[in-house]
Amino acid sequence: MIYKLSNEASKDGIENEFEIPFRYPNLYTPNPLINGFHETNISVVTMENKNEITFAIWGLMPQDFKEDWQIFQDNANTLNVKMEELESVSWMRDSFTQRRCLIIVTGFYTHLLENGNTCSYYICQPSERPFYLAGTYNILDDGFLCTALIVGKTDPFISNYHNISNLAPVIVPKERASTWLGEDSDTESLYRIIKEPHKTPLKAKRISNEFFLRNLASNMQMGSLF
Repeated sequence: MIYKLSNEASKDGIENEFEIPFRYPNLYTPNPLINGFHETNISVVTMENKNEITFAIWGLMPQDFKEDWQIFQDNANTLNVKMEELESVSWMRDSFTQRRCLIIVTGFYTHLLENGNTCSYYICQPSERPFYLAGTYNILDDGFLCTALIVGKTDPFISNYHNISNLAPVIVPKERASTWLGEDSDTESLYRIIKEPHKTPLKAKRISNEFFLRNLASNMQMGSLF
């Protein structure tokens, strides 16, 4: 499972990369460490609006859910969802069939258990440009969006840097974005994106514990301003 993401790209860099604008450009701020265990927003492109980038709370909740994010996440961690859940849990199945999205990141963090210790790595493209991850979303009672990463089996490259779980995000290349967001896309094509993901070139950087401590503290200070 993956609980930490990164989006360090500038607003202009994201808009140029995907050739679509932010709906609320003044709300976007680059963030090197997006911690899913704190209520936080991430940038997404949705089936409902394929021509703009908007924001969603990371952590999927049922459609029209009325209670607080923390209440639901304390009972059901839905930062990541597996294909089996999307097939068997009715409210997740509805989300997958009707409300898929693409989550914009510049990378994600993995953890390797080695000799009784954990080592952390940052996984990104060699170019360090932003890319899409497969997601699904719902619309809450107050109109806000909430989303989850869809995770699949780790490939050999990711497995070299992530062995505390055998699951990792599904990268969706730009040429498959229209299929993922398409209302008429058949189930087989969608499953293929998840189960036979495109081989995207990636690189891994070793990350220190100090990096996490520094940026988690910074995020908490930023959150206290709102």
